Amino acid sequence: MKAEDLSLEELVDFSEGSIGLRGRRLVLHDTYAFARFRKDLIEMIGPEQARRILTRLGYFWGQSDAAGMKRIFKWEDVTEWLKAGPRLHALQGVCRPTIKSLKMPEKDGAFEMEVVWRGSVEAQEHLEELGPAKAPSCWIMTGYASGYASFCLAQSIYFIERQCRVSGDRQCVAVGKDEASWGEELTPYLPYFQGDDITGKIKRLTAELKRKNRELNRQRRRLDQLEGGECMGMTDVRSASFKRVLDLAHRIAPYDTSILITGESGTGKEVLARCIHRQSKRSKESFLTINCTALPETLLESELFGHKSGSFTGASYDRTGLFEQGNGGTVFLDEIGDISPATQLKLLRVLQEREIKRVGESKPRKIDVRVIAATNRDLMGAVREGAFREDLLYRLRVIEVPVPPLRDRREDILPLARYFVKRFGDKLGKKQLRLDTSTIDCLSTYTWPGNVRELENAVEHAAVLCREKTIQPEDLPPGILQHSNEATVTNHPLRQTLAAVEASHIRQVMRLTDDNRSRAAEILGINPTTLWRKLKTLQESDSRPEHP
Repeated sequence: MKAEDLSLEELVDFSEGSIGLRGRRLVLHDTYAFARFRKDLIEMIGPEQARRILTRLGYFWGQSDAAGMKRIFKWEDVTEWLKAGPRLHALQGVCRPTIKSLKMPEKDGAFEMEVVWRGSVEAQEHLEELGPAKAPSCWIMTGYASGYASFCLAQSIYFIERQCRVSGDRQCVAVGKDEASWGEELTPYLPYFQGDDITGKIKRLTAELKRKNRELNRQRRRLDQLEGGECMGMTDVRSASFKRVLDLAHRIAPYDTSILITGESGTGKEVLARCIHRQSKRSKESFLTINCTALPETLLESELFGHKSGSFTGASYDRTGLFEQGNGGTVFLDEIGDISPATQLKLLRVLQEREIKRVGESKPRKIDVRVIAATNRDLMGAVREGAFREDLLYRLRVIEVPVPPLRDRREDILPLARYFVKRFGDKLGKKQLRLDTSTIDCLSTYTWPGNVRELENAVEHAAVLCREKTIQPEDLPPGILQHSNEATVTNHPLRQTLAAVEASHIRQVMRLTDDNRSRAAEILGINPTTLWRKLKTLQESDSRPEHP
């Protein structure tokens, strides 16, 4: 799991009367009300004590979120787990964070992180109720960052706000370091992280406020979404390899140059061709497609070029072919590597002369179409074997667009899966359909030999079979789930303690039984009271923070 893969819809369960973060209850609060509370707190006990309370509140909040992220996800490494803290700030509507620099502890144990908080809601609250101040005032946010990082790294980390909108800066900037790296510079800030003489007040306020979170804003998704929403899988692209494909497609779309799209079956070659057509000057005209391997030679020629009545058995009327039907638009020739030598010669004439002859006619007809072809074969190898004309290959391949397989752009698996979940949820009337966090791991670790097409079919399979609104791993096709289970067994047994294996198994059984403790205890072969005690121990272990 990577921090950038966190999604609000999959992380938080919105139900009337109860908002939950995978077992931890959340509460929305109004920024105006909290701004008034901040003002009252400062007026009642003074700015120093108020800062201490709010910093500690943020610290506990950050530790709770860090513990929750550890419990819910399998992170690639500690760095990704740490980056999830700023990501949660974005999902919770606290700010729009950017990690400017990050140095993880190595032999010397030194840690340093600089983060920019754009649009800080805490600064906004302070300005609206109290106006500008000389000192930075994002106290909860610095506490949160400190608590989150301290929990992840198992050492005391402290964030100090260097710039703040409250004190007249354009944006809020904070720096976090371990205690040794700060040295004496940390001394005046330490009291804000310590309970001292207000321990009782902190406990009372924490009990009241620690579950309050910033208003949850939907993250902006589907970046670079192309017109009409038809370019499935072309949205929210994260892999560098596929971004280069889309950039190339965008640059060549306005021109009538012939294009050859290459790649394995199921990678979305036709979808990419449609996207190119949509961005071209021919976008208002037709986009016609034909699979060249699906028809025998005679029928394929008739489909492409048309025929004259009586030109062959069954040709009882004149027929207009695709090249004429698509005049002014785009013709997409899929699996072009499978056409016969005779059809290759006729297609070469189309590309050279921009004219066709119907089967059974001698009169040429001028056409105006753009040709985009696609293949999963090695056409240059076919040329060497004498199975494909070299001159036709060069005519088709003025620009080649290679589409990488899904296994080589794993960063795109989750955005694609979410796109399909949304599409099939709408289609099946399951408007709030989403992926369970454990399903994300299954999808991310599978190799997808059938590429995007296999992923699409897998999500549709799961969407149809899933109960209620959450896709669980068992809803996926058996082969995918089996691969995930085998991968888990292969990757983890020698690294896990017996307690960890037991905890993982208990959680899985609880999930599969929809948290039915009696049924789960029966499956596990233990007394329900024993299961209750083990679940309580697991919950305490997951949420136990480390204090500075």
